[in-house]
Amino acid sequence: MTDRLQVQRATLLGLSTLLTWMSLLGAGCSHHSICNASKAVPAARLDRCLFGVSKEAQIPILFSALGQERPDSYRVGPGDTLSVFVYGVLPPSVDETPVVSQYQTLNQRYYPPNGSIVHPSTGLPMTIGDDGTLELPLAGRIPMEGLTLQEVSDKIRKIYLDSAVIAAGRERITISLLTQRVHRVMVMRQDSPNPSVNLTAPGVVDQQHRGSGEVIDLPAYENDVLHAMASTGGLPGTDGAREVWVLRNCAIAGTSGISEKNIDELVNKYEHGQDCGPSVIRIPLYVYPGEALPFSPKDVVLNSGDVVFIPRRHEYFYTGGLLSAAKIPLPADEDLDVLEAIALSVNSAGGPLGKSGTVLAAGSPGWILAPTRVIIIRKLPDGSQLPIRVDLSRAAEDEKERILIQPDDMVMLYHKPAASAVNSVLNFFNYGFTTVISPR
Repeated sequence: MTDRLQVQRATLLGLSTLLTWMSLLGAGCSHHSICNASKAVPAARLDRCLFGVSKEAQIPILFSALGQERPDSYRVGPGDTLSVFVYGVLPPSVDETPVVSQYQTLNQRYYPPNGSIVHPSTGLPMTIGDDGTLELPLAGRIPMEGLTLQEVSDKIRKIYLDSAVIAAGRERITISLLTQRVHRVMVMRQDSPNPSVNLTAPGVVDQQHRGSGEVIDLPAYENDVLHAMASTGGLPGTDGAREVWVLRNCAIAGTSGISEKNIDELVNKYEHGQDCGPSVIRIPLYVYPGEALPFSPKDVVLNSGDVVFIPRRHEYFYTGGLLSAAKIPLPADEDLDVLEAIALSVNSAGGPLGKSGTVLAAGSPGWILAPTRVIIIRKLPDGSQLPIRVDLSRAAEDEKERILIQPDDMVMLYHKPAASAVNSVLNFFNYGFTTVISPR
């Protein structure tokens, strides 16, 4: 009986030694980061410019900068329809003041509240032409663009008095705005137009996405980016980029040529530094304190045929190694460091061991020593990639190790070689002995 026990012990010792060396060799060869960790740049030695741009340091711009300054008095322009009454001239040989109804329908929701303006006005309707002139009987075409209603009335009075069409002291002139000019623009949004909020798990990417597009009429002095956004859903949501693009009509050859393809082409040309002229304007909604706005007041003013484009936010990082493979969206307005990225990707109260450490509780091999090595594969602007090594045991104390995660980063979690060896030995004693020495 004693000899048999000694044989079992010798067999067990040899088997344990063989399994330990096999585990060490397997751990050293199967984990790519263990073999090539020396080629990765330690995060503590990394240049700070490669840490990425901080989102939390940015502040929202004054949204009033997206609008235009409204003049004290309305100034007429091409497209305005005026109600003009000049006694004895407009209308001719009519002693009574004509009354017309003002009715204007606008293709928008926010202004006016009921979609139209209706109230009586006096005079005959006359529209200012594209050249900014108004054709008057016995006077011809008179420039009126840029004048207030009172200045229009004074100019008509002076013209008819100077030409003796009406007698001094008997002039009766009434000018009012009958139909206001509007600018028809298109707003195309790639962020979700649905106002309801859908909660998803951190590692789940919403692939069911639908953008929106609207054609709206903006009244004069409200034809700007601020009113266009307010009438089509407001600021971009969490799935939208924190920027707005204005594509001038001259860049897209009229609204008949608008498509998602040529809009993306214009945006890509701008982002790659190609000359797009003044036809493509990028308007960031967040800037750093003290940073000058990269657009001028005239850039936010919209004209007929212009397109306001709000792109979708494409910011994800990927996980691998001992972490479950996933594609995880980055927060829209918060920084995410490597520790937070690991916590977000694991999404488990028990860490990589599973909920409440159920891996060890089941009696199967588990991780006695937690993995503390992270390899981040980062894409550089020139198209190359840079491996970065992070020590999680130091990251809790050293801020230099807590590198910020950037879009398209690949975050891979591994054991260090020593920890992998210890886990292999401890797993053997936890699993091997219960298998070899079992009660009969």
